[in-house]
Amino acid sequence: MSGPLEKNNGSENNNGSNKDVRLLLLPEKSCAEKALTGLPRAPLQKIFIDDLTKSENVGAGKVRQRVWRVPWFILLMCFMQISLHLIVNECMQRRLIYKPDWSGEYWRLLTYMLLHADSWHLVLNICLQCFIGICLELEQGHWRLAVVYAVGGLSGSLANAWLQPHLLLLGASAGVYAMLGSHVPHLVLNFSQLSHRFARIAALLILFLSDVGFTTFHFRHNHNRNPRISLEAHLGGGVAGLLCGFLVYRKMRQKFIYF
Repeated sequence: MSGPLEKNNGSENNNGSNKDVRLLLLPEKSCAEKALTGLPRAPLQKIFIDDLTKSENVGAGKVRQRVWRVPWFILLMCFMQISLHLIVNECMQRRLIYKPDWSGEYWRLLTYMLLHADSWHLVLNICLQCFIGICLELEQGHWRLAVVYAVGGLSGSLANAWLQPHLLLLGASAGVYAMLGSHVPHLVLNFSQLSHRFARIAALLILFLSDVGFTTFHFRHNHNRNPRISLEAHLGGGVAGLLCGFLVYRKMRQKFIYF
């Protein structure tokens, strides 16, 4: 009778010693981890939303606010311009391009910004509008930037119609110059709230002066041919963006920091 009991006691002792070894090897849980062990895990969607938002004390309660945004308008414009450049044919180009006899076809005052002369023209405008517009859209919002972009494109086509009424027009340069000009009211309204503000001013000045230098060289040596640059549309878009920014943009309530 004593044999099985001794074996059971020995196995229990072995199990107890194994548990002691495992307890020594495992790190001790903190009180918070012990308290959360029995709680159900949050769904992945909630974890993702919590990573993109932060809670702030507003009045008597807490409100979650976004700390990360997607520049949907810039991405949409880039997608439309690239897609249209790949699928456009002669008939579509005739329907969308700005032309002198546009009377009654008002969409041409804006749709010309979706067309580009060649791949180099497209890549240049895509890079410029991403470089200039992404920070603006993140800081001012989608609709404000969309209004500035559209007003700049409309002003560029109207300036071209007034000063060069016999010329066709295509390309997003007027919208790009509108965003570039709207950086001035954005900096005036939010200078103390912007991160890297002096580096931003230097980058915008270098970009503007480089474009002025290239345009001057093109006018002097190539007599503005192949390609023909619409200086009127550039100036119209830039001035419209400068004025529209003061009307549309608002002062930010929080500081944006980019790493």
